[in-house]
Amino acid sequence: MKNLLRKLLIFVLIMLPGYVFADIAVLVHGYHSSGHTWRHNGITAILASNGWRDTGTYTPQGYIALFNQQLSNSGKQIVTVELPSEAPVEIQADLLNQYLDDISQHFPDQKIHLIAHSAGGIVARLALVNNYSQNDKYNVTQLITIATPHLGSPIANMAEKASDTPIGFFAPIIGASEINRAELLYQQMGKEDVNHFLYRLNRLAHPPMRYSSIIRASGSIINGDWLVPPPSQNMAYVPAIGAGAKVFLTRGKHQLKYDDAYILIQLLP
Repeated sequence: MKNLLRKLLIFVLIMLPGYVFADIAVLVHGYHSSGHTWRHNGITAILASNGWRDTGTYTPQGYIALFNQQLSNSGKQIVTVELPSEAPVEIQADLLNQYLDDISQHFPDQKIHLIAHSAGGIVARLALVNNYSQNDKYNVTQLITIATPHLGSPIANMAEKASDTPIGFFAPIIGASEINRAELLYQQMGKEDVNHFLYRLNRLAHPPMRYSSIIRASGSIINGDWLVPPPSQNMAYVPAIGAGAKVFLTRGKHQLKYDDAYILIQLLP
């Protein structure tokens, strides 16, 4: 009987390849970054060694396949996105929603795993909340954030204030014009208690799915994440998500590092 069932399963998989479910991991970069940071830090390579194909990147101009690979109807796949990282969260979230909608339309049976670093985690959450409130249904099954300022960052408050001082005036001269370009984004990333954007987002209904936070456990200026306090990185402290969020503590600074890939392997199917 077991042999018969095994042969029947093999027959179904051969005859109906389009129904072999895939898992698509969408990697979202943070502020002043790009999708290639996931490759530069070795994360995609480690995921690839564990069965995840790097298939390319979504840009405002369209989807670009990499390494002679592209998204398909089967297998475990990675795709990165390119977002205007200095733009307000709403603009980035709308573009991310377009990418996720496109994936869902072409691969409606596939599970999407959304993985985001730093401010990209806020962008991802707003995209999910907007999609959920509009009763749209792309198949995102989990959100994993890395060093994301869910409760805000005091450094963002300082940067926002700097744009209204002589520092903002001289910023373009010294090659730091992003201080002015990203003024609204800094405001949105500021501490929740003085930030109406984050306060509201943290209390809007979020879709029911798995939420996991990879947290830099040290706030040390020398060897920790001095940009975002560790408690702020914890989605369990977001009222709309709560204690159901998983927490993974890591050492190191704010930026992505290849060790993050080993935690992602534990969280991905």
